[in-house]
Amino acid sequence: MKPRKRKTWEETALVLAETIARCRSEDPYMQVGACAVLQDNSVSLGYNGPPPKIEIDWSDRDGRLARVIHAEVNALRSVGPGQCKFLAVTLLPCRSCMAFIASKGVKRVVFRDVYGRDKLAFALAKEFGIELVQIPRKSQSKRKARK
Repeated sequence: MKPRKRKTWEETALVLAETIARCRSEDPYMQVGACAVLQDNSVSLGYNGPPPKIEIDWSDRDGRLARVIHAEVNALRSVGPGQCKFLAVTLLPCRSCMAFIASKGVKRVVFRDVYGRDKLAFALAKEFGIELVQIPRKSQSKRKARK
């Protein structure tokens, strides 16, 4: 009997990020998940949501933005600088998250989709020396992100 083919660590991390977003994010507009794969291959998960014990009026789409903690911040909050092998995110990190990711010493970010409202993230990643790799859904091949 042949062993079944395993997913790569990157694809596995993206599946974990998608699962935590789907299961935990309360945001009705956009569910984002992140999975930090550490040097010892343990993981730290995060999703977009409010701070503990804070209620958000989700009907105020723009007002929620000021109150939501992003998935990347939640996944990396207890990770020390240099401890993260790579970060997998369901959505390309925004400019603020890209700076936070750089502060944690993360050098590789894999993601599924591009957030169309914040193209500065590509330039910041280049400036900070962070490799961006988009891994599309299904059987499409992975490619280095270029923008």
